[in-house]
Amino acid sequence: MLATIDADHRLFGARTHEYQLAPPLTEAELAALEAELGPLPAEYRGFLRTFAAHGAGPHYGLLEPRPPAEPRDGVLPAPAREFRCEHPTAGDASCPPGAHLLDGTLVLADQGRGRRSLLVVVGARAGEVWSDWTRDGQGIAPEAPSLVVWYERWIERALLEWCARAAPRIALDGPSSPAELEAIGISYEIVDRAGDHPATLRTLGYLHLREQRFVDAESAFARAAHAGERARSYLALDRARVALVQGDARGAAEHARRGLTCDATSPATRDELYDALEHALVAAGRRDDALEVLDQRAAERDGSFDLHHRLARERLARNDVGGAGAALERAARMANILGQPAPVEDRVPASFEPIIGELRAAGRHVDADALAARATMILDAN
Repeated sequence: MLATIDADHRLFGARTHEYQLAPPLTEAELAALEAELGPLPAEYRGFLRTFAAHGAGPHYGLLEPRPPAEPRDGVLPAPAREFRCEHPTAGDASCPPGAHLLDGTLVLADQGRGRRSLLVVVGARAGEVWSDWTRDGQGIAPEAPSLVVWYERWIERALLEWCARAAPRIALDGPSSPAELEAIGISYEIVDRAGDHPATLRTLGYLHLREQRFVDAESAFARAAHAGERARSYLALDRARVALVQGDARGAAEHARRGLTCDATSPATRDELYDALEHALVAAGRRDDALEVLDQRAAERDGSFDLHHRLARERLARNDVGGAGAALERAARMANILGQPAPVEDRVPASFEPIIGELRAAGRHVDADALAARATMILDAN
């Protein structure tokens, strides 16, 4: 389900593992592995035998079974030894900064920035998962009581991350696939028990909004907005979207404009407020005003062509070829429009050619030629 709803791999770690699972190990492969590493905890052994050898999983994905790679005093750790930590704290619940995770572990996952998830394979703590942060001086600490709990928590975190991003869209437009509908249904319980963190409360509000439980949605949004200028802009955005679902275009526009006056509004939230305002103006039949808002949004979007191309299409729908060309030229002159610094020779074709191709496919060759001539003029001038 995650692979379907996160097809563009936007969730943390997904670009690395791409939700792919390696085949489970055979009994012979497991026997060879245990001959090298020693007996494995039963749960981990069953996981490798019946589910997957490595692949999609927490952090940047589940790694192939291996001991920690760094030698200690020139000798690689031997997994058959006891798991312990230098200078254990009372109850051995964690290790202080500067402590080292010693023998008796396998590396499960790379957490990034030199941090790792390790599976204890011997001793009283066999089967537990610990986080190793010793490279940045923070010691080690328990991460999960078992492998399956560790894996299930990842699935829940991933669903929560996806739901936080997708719930506003789904509340306004509905799910785009049966998988999204299923994911929303599962996510509701996860969100409901995730606590009173403001981001979680906002997600809960949008799940209520999808069901048109407006009082519950307003309550969740108000609880999320504890204090501060940024919280005010979030609340204005949330209330604008509630008004949109209720069909109150005027109220939605008022809330969106109120949010845009908040000084501490982040660029991302500012764009969302503009989006809500644009939708409200379209719903009110004020399409010229909505186009001006889209133009403003595009002017502030310097790392992606999406709004610039949409603006050009809107201009062309009104037979405003000059306005479309101006929108595409403005995008092409943004140094980081391709996501990183790029020469104008790359930016101009990336801006103009998709729209020119759409025009030719629609038989609008005169308009396509006009945009092609403008692109050539920009390139010649540079």
